[in-house]
Amino acid sequence: MSTEPRPRPPARDCDHRVTVIAALLLAACAAALAYVLLGGHHGPVECESDAGAPSRAVPA
Repeated sequence: MSTEPRPRPPARDCDHRVTVIAALLLAACAAALAYVLLGGHHGPVECESDAGAPSRAVPA
């Protein structure tokens, strides 16, 4: 065995964590946009049978 100390691995740059967080945020935004654009999100739909019925909203 050698008595020389093993060299330390190179340290990560200071901005590595920020880069990873930014990449995850970008991926989440892209996934949400794709979900909406591909029709995964539907707004409130009013049924035809409820069109003449009074609103169920609680008056303020």
